[in-house]
Amino acid sequence: MTFKQCIGKLLLKITGWKILGFKPKEENFILVVFPHTSYYDFFVGKIFNLYIGFPIYYMIKKEAFIFPFGWLLKASGGVPIDRKKPSATMLQMIERFNDENQFVLSIAPEGTREKVENWKPGFWYFASKANVPVVPAGMNYKNKTVYFGKPIYMTEDRDADIERVKNVFRNIDLCGKHPDQSQL
Repeated sequence: MTFKQCIGKLLLKITGWKILGFKPKEENFILVVFPHTSYYDFFVGKIFNLYIGFPIYYMIKKEAFIFPFGWLLKASGGVPIDRKKPSATMLQMIERFNDENQFVLSIAPEGTREKVENWKPGFWYFASKANVPVVPAGMNYKNKTVYFGKPIYMTEDRDADIERVKNVFRNIDLCGKHPDQSQL
């Protein structure tokens, strides 16, 4: 166990959070995290990131990378994106999956912390184009658990694939920090 993993294990013990499910064995994948209802999700995720022991990246609008926060965002796994150029973002992420030995991209399918009717399909496009699996990660603030599901490879049927990922979350006990803001 590395030093970072020991720190992660200690932080899990102090905060009372635990992991259920499967530790991903793949080197490259999309980590689909649900529900995303609070800024606290980031901090819980980073504790698990330390414990699991491999880097997890997340996309954030390039405008957030201003002094003095830019270096902190990059150090924590932030990848600046231009939301006005979604095709450039797609290419940027696919290149990262193709060029790096290990690249894990964390995505909240709601695309926001607010309640939404439909998920954004970005994770499906990234996974399909980069030919990497989606690993579902569900959070439950009531019993302080994070559940990792088995990897799911996307097919050509976007709607059916998104429904398969949603079904993983429907079959586990989830509760966001603000439960009224999440919906499957």
